[in-house]
Amino acid sequence: MAKVSNEELIKVVQIYNDEGRSAAYDFLRNQYSVKNPYFVIKRISNDPRFEYDQDKDHFLIHSQIDPSDVFISMEELCSPEVAECYQPSEKQKMSGSRSAQMEKLIQELLGDRLLELTKYISLDSASKTMMIDHTSLESAGYRIVTY
Repeated sequence: MAKVSNEELIKVVQIYNDEGRSAAYDFLRNQYSVKNPYFVIKRISNDPRFEYDQDKDHFLIHSQIDPSDVFISMEELCSPEVAECYQPSEKQKMSGSRSAQMEKLIQELLGDRLLELTKYISLDSASKTMMIDHTSLESAGYRIVTY
C-alpha cells in the first residue's frame, strides 16, 4: 500500500469534486491500494490547503501564496509614487517613537537592577547553588527576608 503524498492529494480532491466521493474512493483503492479511503479524505479535510463545503459536497482548494506577490521589488519601493503611499503619518511616527523610547527605558532600568543584584548574588547552575553576600547587602541598606 503506497502512501498518498501531499502533492497527490490535489489530484484526489479534483476527482472528488468532478466525479464524486465514490470515484475518489475507487481511485484511491486502484491507484494506491488504500483499503479504507475514508482516512485519506479525513486527512484532506484536516489539510489547511483544502476546505470542505458540506452543502455542495466538495472541497475548495486554497491557492498557495506566491512569495513574489508578498514583497515589492526594489524598483517599486524606490519609485516616488509608491514612496508617497508608504509614508507613515505624523501620529504614527510619534506613537512608534514613543513606544520605542519607553521600551529602551524599561530595558535600561531592568539592566540597572540586574547589575545591582550581581554585586551581591551569584548563581552556579552546575551545582544548583545560590551564593548571597549577606554582609554586603546589609551594609548597602538592604533587609534580607527568607521564606
